[in-house]
Amino acid sequence: MFSSPGLEQLDPAMLAFVKCHVTSAVKWEVLRIIAGQDGAWVAADQLARSSHRQPPALTQALADLAADGVIEASTTTAATPAEARYRLPADEPTSVVLHRLIQAATHSLEVRAIIAAHLQHVRRQGTSLRSGAAA
Repeated sequence: MFSSPGLEQLDPAMLAFVKCHVTSAVKWEVLRIIAGQDGAWVAADQLARSSHRQPPALTQALADLAADGVIEASTTTAATPAEARYRLPADEPTSVVLHRLIQAATHSLEVRAIIAAHLQHVRRQGTSLRSGAAA
C-alpha cells in the first residue's frame, strides 16, 4: 500500500501511525484539532464545533483513540458524552509522532496523498466486509 518511489525516506513511525490510528476522516480531523491545543483539555462538544460534526459522530472516534492510548480522556465529571474532555498527552512518543506527521502533511503533498490513499483503502475494506456479511 505504501510503496512508491521516495517513500523509503519517510519516517516509518509516521507511516505506522497512519496505518494504526488514522482509520477514518473523523479520527484524522480530531487528531489534527487536539494536536493544535498544546496539551490542553478539549470538550467533545468543542471538538464537534471545530470539526463541523455532530457529537454522536465523534463518540466512537474519540473512544477508539482513547482506547489506543493516543489521546487521554477525562470522563469522570462528564454527565453526558458531549461533556467529556480529551487531550493529547505532551511529550509522549505517540504525540511526538503525531506532531511530526501533521507537520509533514502540512508541507508534503506526498504525505497527504499517503493519508488519503490509506483512508480510501480503509473505506473500501469496510465496504467489502459489510457487503460480504450481508451476503
